[in-house]
Amino acid sequence: MLRFVRPLVLAAALLLAAGCSILDPYNMIARQWAEQSPQTPDVVPAGVPPLSAEARERAFDFVWNTINEHYHDPNLNGVDWRAVRDRYRPLAMAAPDDDAFWDVLDRMTGELRDSHTRVESPKRVALRKRDELISLGFTFMPIEDRLAVVAVNPESDAWWGGLRPGMTLVSVDGEPAAAAYQRLMADTRFDSTDRSRNLRVVRRLITGEPDTSVAFTFERSDGSRFDTVLKRRKLTAHPGIVQRILPSGVAYLRITQWTFTVVGRALTALEGMQKAPGLVIDLRGNPGGSVYTVNQMLERFFTRPTELGRATTRSGEPVSLFFGAVEIIRLHRRVPGDPNAYRGPVVVLVDALSASGSELFAGTMQAAGRALVVGQPSCGCLLGFLGYAYVPGGAELAYSEVGFIMSNGKHIEGEGVIPDEVVPLTLADLRVGRDRTLERAQELVRTAAPRAR
Repeated sequence: MLRFVRPLVLAAALLLAAGCSILDPYNMIARQWAEQSPQTPDVVPAGVPPLSAEARERAFDFVWNTINEHYHDPNLNGVDWRAVRDRYRPLAMAAPDDDAFWDVLDRMTGELRDSHTRVESPKRVALRKRDELISLGFTFMPIEDRLAVVAVNPESDAWWGGLRPGMTLVSVDGEPAAAAYQRLMADTRFDSTDRSRNLRVVRRLITGEPDTSVAFTFERSDGSRFDTVLKRRKLTAHPGIVQRILPSGVAYLRITQWTFTVVGRALTALEGMQKAPGLVIDLRGNPGGSVYTVNQMLERFFTRPTELGRATTRSGEPVSLFFGAVEIIRLHRRVPGDPNAYRGPVVVLVDALSASGSELFAGTMQAAGRALVVGQPSCGCLLGFLGYAYVPGGAELAYSEVGFIMSNGKHIEGEGVIPDEVVPLTLADLRVGRDRTLERAQELVRTAAPRAR
């Protein structure tokens, strides 16, 4: 996800308890303040009465109207939004329970084919605010016409049950894996790309309520199979960095999320890599974060003032506070130039899980001719939102309010960052733990990668 959160906004929230339409036309202060003092509890209490018909109406109208009035594209991506309202209202009102009701609202937002615009139910909001992941502990994707395991959390039952990358799914709760996957796909809302929709399908299967179980059959590389029952558990995944000088002499910096703490550590690491003959920045699996931190990192790679593209808004004006005195989002993206910027060649690694802020960094560096991109096409999920809006009834709404155009005129949303050199994932490489993408990146960084300007 890509969010515009800066300390200045939070500081302003301390001065104003609610956003004024003149001082804060985007209502950023109120939303940031609400996230610091959430209306939705960290735990959804048991026994809460279901939403009444009137409460459902209020929630539905809030979601539809907010998107209709504030979505970044006044044409709403070419979608007949009124027809969407007319189609989804009876479905929402007839939903058998509250979970199904919130799912209908989320499906409605999916008609925009926008991964950032979504409705999160009170249960999902509570999990997010506790920063918890309840998961089976592995992820998979279609590779070579099979559903292949691509990562396994070492804290999970999946790992200790013998699951490893490169194994393939045979069945899920007794259903053939391919049929289960297609059924889940048909029941999953639309998204920015097929890649991002696949991520939603995986999340629907892998995440859920604590201590719930799923029975699987997996196949090993030698063709043997084993059955196991995996339980969803609370797992930890702390964002961070990996830094080192590789045996090739090339510097390596992996960033797992665009947060202030993580990027602060990455900037410090970069200072110690100034003399490296080349640098690989690994953004594979990085889902995004704060655009402010992305911009901080970008500034460290250009020695001269450089135009990096444009941001777009519904009004055509910058996002600002206090009568325009404080610009939170400038329409013209540029860096001032840093004489101490890293000057060596750079290669950026991406994959289908690289999203939002990672796509902004990789796409910007690529369009500016400052880096080569290697790996697989990214998520195609590059829009920005300014904070969650509280939905009557306890859910929260994220809606895209900022678009991006790279300096070469390219839109990443709906397409993804297309690598300069695509290195496909293969079952054979997963099974032996070979990172062919990193291998190729090191070859390129020593030869043809561009240098700082």
